[in-house]
Amino acid sequence: MAAPGALLDTRTDRAAGQPVEYPYSDGKVLMETDPHARSIIDMRDQLDTHFKARQDAYVAGSMALYYRQGDPAAVVVPDVFVVLGAAHKQARKSYLLWEEGGVVPSFVVEVASPSTSRRDATSKRAIYEQMGVLEYWRFDPLGELIAGRLEGWRLAGGRYERVRSVRAGGWHRSEALELELRAERWLLRFHDPQLGRDMLTHAETSEALKEAASQRDGAVRERDGAVRKLDGAVRQRDEAMSERDEAVREREEAMSERDNAVREREEANQRIRELEARLRLSD
Repeated sequence: MAAPGALLDTRTDRAAGQPVEYPYSDGKVLMETDPHARSIIDMRDQLDTHFKARQDAYVAGSMALYYRQGDPAAVVVPDVFVVLGAAHKQARKSYLLWEEGGVVPSFVVEVASPSTSRRDATSKRAIYEQMGVLEYWRFDPLGELIAGRLEGWRLAGGRYERVRSVRAGGWHRSEALELELRAERWLLRFHDPQLGRDMLTHAETSEALKEAASQRDGAVRERDGAVRKLDGAVRQRDEAMSERDEAVREREEAMSERDNAVREREEANQRIRELEARLRLSD
């Protein structure tokens, strides 16, 4: 029987013909440290974004996963898991293996804590191994329970084998997801080797967008400043050209006045010469 306050998903067991209750919540308050909660959220952020376009990829976590029909006790609650080959991406209350065509998660991560670490490393790992989960990882955001904060196992011949790091910096490779991963303090970072870039959490993406917007606004301000300077230079050039044209007009007017004065002087001299000639004739 489910615990008081549990939220139930009642299904009919086809084999027994009886309704069976599969709780998708035990009615208890979920209590986690901030690093544990953040690491779970940020893992899902990265994986959700990476597999967004893939319709058969289902990313979930902190969800009841029932692996034996008719047995509500046959349940695990992975902190984060990825199903590749899922029937759909729609939200589920719980993951019932027999209703998913027997498609088990390809990748599971448990976040280590003092209260769950021993079970995660023993019985829970054995369950995932028996289920056929391709890769099982344990991540320690506080660095108190796992040396190097990260350890993983990969299914080989029906048994788990320890995953070793593939390159410097503590990078490991997930063959199931075709990604690399490593511990960065409280964050489990995923890296896409095909694109050659680290994945970002939603907070990092938001910060990157803000930074890009700030840089864009700065570039716009610089461009506007350059345009204003150019406009000022153009105005100064136009004013200089106008002053030059005015000086040319003034010079031309002065030259015209000079030419007129010369003509008037020559005309006056000519009249004088004519008068002198007349006077000589009259004498």
